[in-house]
Amino acid sequence: MSDDDIEDLFEQVSREAHELLKKAGGPVKRVSVRAGEAHIEIEWDPTAAPAGISTTAGLPMASAALEGPAGTELDGVAITAPLVGTFYGAPEPGAKPFVEPGDVVEPGQEVGIIEAMKIMNRIVADVGGKVAEIIVSDGEMVEFGQKLMLLEPLDGE
Repeated sequence: MSDDDIEDLFEQVSREAHELLKKAGGPVKRVSVRAGEAHIEIEWDPTAAPAGISTTAGLPMASAALEGPAGTELDGVAITAPLVGTFYGAPEPGAKPFVEPGDVVEPGQEVGIIEAMKIMNRIVADVGGKVAEIIVSDGEMVEFGQKLMLLEPLDGE
């Protein structure tokens, strides 16, 4: 690819990213545009989500009852999908997963990615806890509001 071809590709990707931002609106925290194999990542400010846009943080998470030993119920929280797309539990194929059952998660910690329209959307925990179960498989299509994983509270929370 010549320098002119790379520059043209970069300009085209930049224009498309700009159009996407205009359509989506709202305060954007970060935009990443790569010319090689045209890749766009957009991260919205989770504290000021525009109407109609799902963000990856600051979303309400549904309360859930977790099944504990011998059928006892534990209080817990479900991390749910903020948008429709493909769930990935690791940053790239073959990489270590963001979290596994038994891991302790801090508020704001990345626990997965949902790819939607070629945009990688970070999924972060709103609350801390211990990962009790990962409900969806890596590469699985998920719906808005679908439970992705369950967290159980840590002792004293």
